[in-house]
Amino acid sequence: MLLTKKVRHSLSSFIGCTLLFSSQMSYADILVESLSLTKQSRVSRFDYRYEMQVTVKNDADTAENIAISVSSNNTNGIVQNSDLTLSSLGSGESALMNGSLVLIVNRREAFNENDLTWDIQYDRAEVSIADTFSENSAYHTGVYPNFFVEQGIANEEQVITKLQSTYAQLFELIPDEPIAPVDSVDAVFYQGFTDGFTGWATNGDNGTEVTATLAVVDEALQVTPIWDSNGDNLSVKFQQFHPIDITSGATIVYEMEVADDYVTDGSMAVQLIIEDANFNPGFFGYRALVTNGRVTITVENVGPDTGFGFIAEDFDFTQVRGFGFQFLANGKATSVAGDIIIDEVSISLPNLLEVPAEEAFIDSFDNDINNWVVSADNDTSVNVVLSENAGTLNLSPSWQSNGDVFTVKYQQFDAVDITGGANISFDVKLPASYVNDGSMVTQLVIEDANYQPGFIGYASIAGHPADEFFTLTFTNVSPSASFGYISGGFDFTKLSGVGLQILAGGKAVDIVGDIQIDNVKVSAAAASDGPVIAESNTSLLYGVGEDMAFIKAIDSNDIRSEGMSYGMFISVLMDDQATFNKLWTFTKEKMQNKSGVHKDFFAWQLSAVAPYAPIAANPAPDGEEFFAMALFFANNRWGSTTGIYDYQTEANSILHDMIYTQSDSTRLMMNPIYKQIEFVTTPNIDSFTDPSYHLPAFYELWALWADADNDYWHEVAVISREFLGKAAHPVTGLYSDYASHDGAPQYTSFNNNSHKSAYDSYRVMGNLALDYYWISESADLKELVDRQVNFFNKEVMTKGDFIAIYEVDGIREPGINYRGHGRTAMNAFGATASENPFAKDMIEYLWQQDAPTGKYRYYDGMLHMMSLLHVSGEYKIYKPEQLVSKP
Repeated sequence: MLLTKKVRHSLSSFIGCTLLFSSQMSYADILVESLSLTKQSRVSRFDYRYEMQVTVKNDADTAENIAISVSSNNTNGIVQNSDLTLSSLGSGESALMNGSLVLIVNRREAFNENDLTWDIQYDRAEVSIADTFSENSAYHTGVYPNFFVEQGIANEEQVITKLQSTYAQLFELIPDEPIAPVDSVDAVFYQGFTDGFTGWATNGDNGTEVTATLAVVDEALQVTPIWDSNGDNLSVKFQQFHPIDITSGATIVYEMEVADDYVTDGSMAVQLIIEDANFNPGFFGYRALVTNGRVTITVENVGPDTGFGFIAEDFDFTQVRGFGFQFLANGKATSVAGDIIIDEVSISLPNLLEVPAEEAFIDSFDNDINNWVVSADNDTSVNVVLSENAGTLNLSPSWQSNGDVFTVKYQQFDAVDITGGANISFDVKLPASYVNDGSMVTQLVIEDANYQPGFIGYASIAGHPADEFFTLTFTNVSPSASFGYISGGFDFTKLSGVGLQILAGGKAVDIVGDIQIDNVKVSAAAASDGPVIAESNTSLLYGVGEDMAFIKAIDSNDIRSEGMSYGMFISVLMDDQATFNKLWTFTKEKMQNKSGVHKDFFAWQLSAVAPYAPIAANPAPDGEEFFAMALFFANNRWGSTTGIYDYQTEANSILHDMIYTQSDSTRLMMNPIYKQIEFVTTPNIDSFTDPSYHLPAFYELWALWADADNDYWHEVAVISREFLGKAAHPVTGLYSDYASHDGAPQYTSFNNNSHKSAYDSYRVMGNLALDYYWISESADLKELVDRQVNFFNKEVMTKGDFIAIYEVDGIREPGINYRGHGRTAMNAFGATASENPFAKDMIEYLWQQDAPTGKYRYYDGMLHMMSLLHVSGEYKIYKPEQLVSKP
């Protein structure tokens, strides 16, 4: 690139001086730093010759082929020579130009400095993106400090032992071998909040402004409302625990005590709230708060038959994951206030009678037909009336055309696992008019717990007996059956509905009569006696056959793209290609969308039970990021082969999709305006980002290794660093879980912690330190880390410890009295970029912390393992040229 410009230079008092001037006249990125007089002579009575050297400085990237010439339009100052050249000048360097500037100046007239013009030309040197990295970065030096050793916390052998034992614990492969099947259910699915009432949140409902603080007092939850009006509605609830299937009814028990002022006033009321996995609500159990002292309330048979004050239309009773209370002011004056105590909360299922394996579900219509529904299909207008007739289900169709189709089905019984095959049968009685016409067709309808349908066994009724019961039997209904149609996400482990679809098939509308159904049965002996995946209290890695495995989110009993990508990333850092390939094979086969609006992206949430159907098909962008980085490292460390094990091609495909792929009903994963990672790609949620998804160190490596869009990824890295500076609180340095693209905390309706420094935001500390060491040595990023280190130091000094959740300004979350494995781990990761003395304490906290076990070991365990890798010096960049051939 040829650059040129003319600038005027001051020479107002140079005669007799050895240093003419030292001001810095700039041309673009080149500064004329100084002129030095090297030779002076008289050439006539009034003319003098001055020979000078020119020093220049480069304030930008390397310049090449620099050429300077000087001219004057004043005859009293003639430029005799200005052939000044320099082959190259590095960024920040100064140098003498080759050649001299020679001026002939007449002393009889004043020389006008504005008449001297400098012409500078140069080429901007091609600079690789890697040259923009700090020369002391790990990318260039290959040095990865072992901070445990450097800080004197442990020796090398101890560190290696801890790292390997932690990996062995979290990544012990739990095979999918059969264990003894469970023959009956006698379970309390969620009994008592004995964990200190963590996970509870509060907010105003129905647009009211009431707020409340939560605290644990004497091992009970204390709610202290701040009432705003006499129409306030306040919800206090727990989101989201392990899913409970309450289709058979559940019993809810709780203790409650309210301040006497509420009882005296008599206006306030409370009702129970339940939420399903999609945050759909149900409200029921309305009662006035008019009783003094602690009372125990028992609500039985909570399920589909409960009399709800309100229940969301699509509420999923098989996936109840939230519970709480709604308090209604009901005209109570705002001055009537006080605490509300909640204790001994339990949700339990009754003992269920053991169901013989050959009859996992049976309905003989001896009681009622309440769970049966009927609907017209395929935009037809047939009307069907259901009734009970002598212990059978009676269907009375009013046919409108010879193309009418309707479905009659039972929704939703206790889920049945039919992955091993099931026999499903109906006793059916058809009028002779239907049988004689012979046109009508039936097929089996099945539904899973998420109302996903399947249709099988399309057959004519011709040839069946007329006016008497016969049995329609569908055998070996399973994932391997030949379906007319089956939903792509059908979960064969949770068959929860069965029925028949009846098609007129060309039958004339005047051929009429009633249909009777009796003795509907689902027999699933093979599935009931089939394999059950073994459990573990320590590991996250579960095998599927010989060549696949998944990382299980233990607390939510599902599989997430976040965990799968973390698992792959950790396994490549630990040089465990066998585990890496098992995880990647499962990811490609089970998690990647093969069709639909999210095609090619990875579903962020799957069922943890075969066939591992999607719970949510949309992608989580952090999963895509870590998949890509793990695949690049796998290529660079082990080499690629073919198919899905062509790691480099797969990584490039993911990056391409992140930038370019969308459908009519999705947005781009990389926001095209802000050039930042989105939180989600579904437009039903506003466009915003997650600070912990910002990984400038990853983006810089993609800028070097990707097949395309290299400058784009380098720009994204620069933008992310700028964003991380804006998104940090100016005092505490804390980040919110979600943030606008401008860095402001993002409030959402589905996550009460979205604007707080909570679980997602833990990871930002690690991302800052990672970029600092791998790439940038950015003083700005270091200062952001120091802010948080200072904040947590103050917390320990004044409060005794830091905790898991804060407002970003440092206000502690009420009721939270634990630090959290994940926060401790990421604080240590970040502290490696700080020279604050407390940084050593934060690193030592990680060393003292054992790998988590039990219910919450998934997220905490992953962050714990990644921090151990970094602090141990094993969180390394693997470059393409570092590939070592293996036998």
